[in-house]
Amino acid sequence: MKNILVFLGVLGLDLGTKKWADASLPLGKRRKVSKNLLYFQHIKNYGMAYHKLAGKKNIILSITGAFTAIYSFLFLGACFSKKDAKRYGIPLAITLGGAYGNFLERWKKGYVTDFIYIKKGRNAPIFNIADAALLFGAVLVGIMSLKDTSNM
Repeated sequence: MKNILVFLGVLGLDLGTKKWADASLPLGKRRKVSKNLLYFQHIKNYGMAYHKLAGKKNIILSITGAFTAIYSFLFLGACFSKKDAKRYGIPLAITLGGAYGNFLERWKKGYVTDFIYIKKGRNAPIFNIADAALLFGAVLVGIMSLKDTSNM
């Protein structure tokens, strides 16, 4: 149950902040949150990271749909496991909440709303809560997997 709540929490936070960005931030304009570090800048990303595959909605939906399906399967396995896999539930829930957030928005609108910009050089990405959850959850899963293989 805890895993499902984490998944729904990440998904709700992502979709809610994207809705806020759409309603409150002018498209393309940058709003300072913390000088020289954190800004809000509303963009529509028609591709994947750094606008890769921009305009190829069906390819992107196929790739992200497959990824989301695989993680859904792993997540359900972790939720119903009676063994060690159960501890993967929270990291998988975080990752899956992000995956569904971006997948649903891309499927519905054809793009993903990005709005968080951390100034750290020329090519710093503009991202959203789903992107951060995907990265954070995947890193946690990776670390846990490495720990499991080193204990064998």
